[in-house]
Amino acid sequence: MSKLLTFCILTYRNFDGIFDTLSSLFEQDYPQIELIISDDGSPNYGEYIDGIKQFVEENKKSNIIDVRYNRMDPNVGTVKHLNAVFSMARGEYIKDLGAGDTLNCQDALTKYVNYLEQNDCDICFARMRGVRPNGEHVFHLAACEDNYDLLRSLTVEQTLNRLFARNFLPAPAWCAKKELFEKYGYYSENTKLIEDYPFWIRLCRQGVHFGYMDDRLIDYHLDGVSSGGFYSEKFMDDMVAIYQNCIFPYDRRFGIMQPFYNWLKKMGLNAYYAKARWTNYSVGQKVLAYLKYGVFFAYIWYGNYKYQKMNED
Repeated sequence: MSKLLTFCILTYRNFDGIFDTLSSLFEQDYPQIELIISDDGSPNYGEYIDGIKQFVEENKKSNIIDVRYNRMDPNVGTVKHLNAVFSMARGEYIKDLGAGDTLNCQDALTKYVNYLEQNDCDICFARMRGVRPNGEHVFHLAACEDNYDLLRSLTVEQTLNRLFARNFLPAPAWCAKKELFEKYGYYSENTKLIEDYPFWIRLCRQGVHFGYMDDRLIDYHLDGVSSGGFYSEKFMDDMVAIYQNCIFPYDRRFGIMQPFYNWLKKMGLNAYYAKARWTNYSVGQKVLAYLKYGVFFAYIWYGNYKYQKMNED
């Protein structure tokens, strides 16, 4: 008999994409699925929940053996929200997606479970592709490593060192056994919005091996929040906390040059902060930011340009 898989869909304010996510779930051939739909205190929740429940009842198939609805009140942020939902999960496997992201083939969940069972690992990553609002697919995403053959060849220590440099793992494309969270704990609540990056680092520090699937199973909705490679101030608050708590105390890749490298990283973070605050800056503040961080702005722009060209080829 197949083991139960808990599929979690998280919402906050924007509910339009949830019907696409649900439709992709209801096409799955995995035989036992528990569905949890959870909202993080959206003020417009009441306008949508009845329609969502009706859509679920009219479209779910017999493999959806249980459906539960949850709402956080008040809003607690992504990290605490996910921890609350995962603690509710009854399945032996957990997969989550944000509203709007989709499983892009009917056997996606089956492939995840088969990989976890056949490769003796607690967590694995499939490949994913971005989907722009106009439906155009993006196959090279700056936050994701394309070379899975390389990732499979890395030791846990090498993976950790690579994570110290940047988060290269596709958060929407993971699937795990629930026992992973029971053994190593849930997401760290030192951050509010970014759950995955510090979690990957903690798992590596505890010797956890990641699995990598060549199947492209997830379509990730690109909504433009980080358009141009820059992020919100709240996002950057989390990034600073991650570097201070999870990276700077443990990163030793550069020996005696490590303090200089850390200084460069801090300058880079400040550059992202400046861009996050850009619309509130006066002309003088913008000029000062260019004088202080111009080299970093250019580096970020070049990285974005490189991936744009890769996706055009």
